[in-house]
Amino acid sequence: MTIDRITFEVYWSYYKSIENMFINTTQYVSPSKTNSKTYSDEYAKIALLCGSEIDSILKLICKLEKIKPEKRDYSMNDYAKVIEKSEELKASCYSPRCMTTTKERLLIVAPFENIQIGVKYSNLEWWKNYQLLKHNRMKNAKKGNLETASSLLIAHYILIRYLINYLGKNYGIDYVKEHNVSTVLVICL
Repeated sequence: MTIDRITFEVYWSYYKSIENMFINTTQYVSPSKTNSKTYSDEYAKIALLCGSEIDSILKLICKLEKIKPEKRDYSMNDYAKVIEKSEELKASCYSPRCMTTTKERLLIVAPFENIQIGVKYSNLEWWKNYQLLKHNRMKNAKKGNLETASSLLIAHYILIRYLINYLGKNYGIDYVKEHNVSTVLVICL
């Protein structure tokens, strides 16, 4: 199964909008390990938007792969199976990403590094934090921090880049891969 270019572009433009929100936060908080627990309403908003998109993209990938949910609805456990099934996605998910706006600002994140099938939240702290924020933002305000927001943003980026593989032959996959790249994320070596 495939998706069309318009569907991909909707996902991509939404990602870029969220990425720009994140870039705007860097004028106040430098993305670094030291600041990783800094929390704000803006980080909570970024986390909630990315988490929702991650859920949507992984659900779409499951449907494209004809993978049915274990229970009534899809969960991160179902999604973890999709990640484990695809060598390309697995390799991409486990490669750390550097979030950088200048040489002085650097935050290294590998959002899927500790993923485990069958464990609550699939052992992903950022997914747990997203769920806590989604269900009670006021009580869990400190979960809306730089670390959670950046992990969700990078996971979102990894998945949307993988979604390119589902474009039909006539939708310019090479062009899309070359021109739909992040402004602030790079693979760390």
